[in-house]
Amino acid sequence: MKKTAMVLLGLAFSTGALAKEPILTAHVSAEGAVLRQSSQWIEHVQRTVQNNYLTEYKLTLNEQVVDTDPGFCTVSPIDISTEVTTLHGQAKVIGKPIVESVVVMTQLVDMKEPSGDNSLEFLVMCTR
Repeated sequence: MKKTAMVLLGLAFSTGALAKEPILTAHVSAEGAVLRQSSQWIEHVQRTVQNNYLTEYKLTLNEQVVDTDPGFCTVSPIDISTEVTTLHGQAKVIGKPIVESVVVMTQLVDMKEPSGDNSLEFLVMCTR
């Protein structure tokens, strides 16, 4: 009986901890539109294009959903619109993710000629 009670108590605490550690995901277009997200955790995306260098996406977070700094964020470019974006496209989170925003950078690397607009479609995931 004591063992059962301890197991149930352990499950209750671990379930509570998991509920407070959500995984937030989103699909963002090259233009900065949020196409899909796991909950409404992104309020707005501001895209800044620096031709022949990089494109920066500032994801403004919904403070009602994200109430603490994300502990970890990762991003993956998924743009296969052209052979160039497929072969040369890279993305990364830059800076520390904070409760207000997450900054993502996309770039076309190892280009022999000027890269022009470096905007790429990507998936982003954050945990707390």
